[in-house]
Amino acid sequence: MKLEFLALKLDMTEKFREYLLGQKCTVYTDNNPLSYLSTAKLGTMEHRWAAQLASFDFVIKYRSGRSNKNADALSRQYASGTPDLDPVLPGTRLPGVLQLTQMSPRMEASQAAQVAFPLCSSLDMLKLQQADLIIQELDTFWEQKCRPTTQTAVFSCFDAAPTMGPSGGAGWGAVPPGLSPRWSRGGFSSGARCSKEQVLTEVHQKHGHQGVERTLELLRQRCYWPGMSVDVTDWCQKCERCQVAKANGPPARSPVGHLLASRPNEILAMDFTVLEPTRGGLENVLVLTDVFSEYTLAFATRDQRASTVAEVLVTEWFSKFGVPARIHSDQGRSFEGTLIQQLYFLYKIEKSRTTPYHPTGNGQCERFNRTLHDLLRTLPNSRKRDWNACLPQLLYAYNTTPHQATRESPFFLMFGQEPRLPVDFLLGRVQEPTGGAVHDWIQEHQARLQGAFDGAQRRLQVGAARRKRN
Repeated sequence: MKLEFLALKLDMTEKFREYLLGQKCTVYTDNNPLSYLSTAKLGTMEHRWAAQLASFDFVIKYRSGRSNKNADALSRQYASGTPDLDPVLPGTRLPGVLQLTQMSPRMEASQAAQVAFPLCSSLDMLKLQQADLIIQELDTFWEQKCRPTTQTAVFSCFDAAPTMGPSGGAGWGAVPPGLSPRWSRGGFSSGARCSKEQVLTEVHQKHGHQGVERTLELLRQRCYWPGMSVDVTDWCQKCERCQVAKANGPPARSPVGHLLASRPNEILAMDFTVLEPTRGGLENVLVLTDVFSEYTLAFATRDQRASTVAEVLVTEWFSKFGVPARIHSDQGRSFEGTLIQQLYFLYKIEKSRTTPYHPTGNGQCERFNRTLHDLLRTLPNSRKRDWNACLPQLLYAYNTTPHQATRESPFFLMFGQEPRLPVDFLLGRVQEPTGGAVHDWIQEHQARLQGAFDGAQRRLQVGAARRKRN
């Protein structure tokens, strides 16, 4: 019974957790003692397994071996081959968003963005504002041409009046709590207007199902509305896919802070993690993390050989970002082989290592491994066996979100500019192309990067000192 009980625990708590949690299921087994699990005398280890299964709603039913032919067939028979299928059926119509790529190249960028990401129409905006209680109060005062003298709540709402105009509701520049206005350095600015649900969907569901802090930091850089922190927290906590897929254990400790860099590409940390095999047989993932900017890349590989590591380093990092001054990893054979040592000697790279059985020595990579597993669990069920095809999108979402350690996005610290995200088109934050001298742009770019580098380095040092005290 012990082996069957272990198999049940592993399958329900690890393999199929996101499918079974919150669902009523029936377990059929040809092991008769396992069907009496609720009344059996269990040892210490079995009690721990039973405690892990307590959050699942399941019933164990006994099925004799002669009647359990479906399980025997799955375990003993093998398919002779898979039929060739056309990836696209004849006559299949592409989605409207994909057809936009065939537009005329002379179309203006702002016009194409508005077509690809339509905002609320004036009629929809008028209906939303007419249903808002605060807008109704303000509309009364606009008609009377007077300022209220009572009701403290109305006073607080009326402070937004200078940014509004009596243009029938749909043309108001700043939007009250029911809607989210665009935010700039000077305050509210008129422009794109959309519902909070649209914005939260773009920055959470369509941006990798990231946590509360990362989603909130991404949103703070782009817009503002009263109570935004509470709304983001509530939205993430009510996300069904996040609650089912992500572990609900105690919060993980932050990575140790002995690795301190002063610039991007100074220290490159790398590590391997293993995932569920894809349809093509890929299960190994090589993770490369820039210690200063936290910019991370991950590549699915067929093995963990030193030749594979060397090929990925040269083709995917050295040729695109330059050669780092130091590479940090554990003492695995993949990172300590003769080929890797020759690569370090050829490129004059310094090598540092973690102590044996001490994974926190490579905290940046180890923490990202857990984040990567959480992000992959949020994929739809139809894409879980093709996670290698989803890696670029998940990494883009991770790298374009502000990191908790630096308060800046890894993309910005690595390249010196923020990328354009779908939520930027939704909020109307896409800037029109402007001309100017290259020298002026370089000076502004250097000043902006220097300020970001100083702030990130200061926060990294403070975090390292705090972790050392703890």
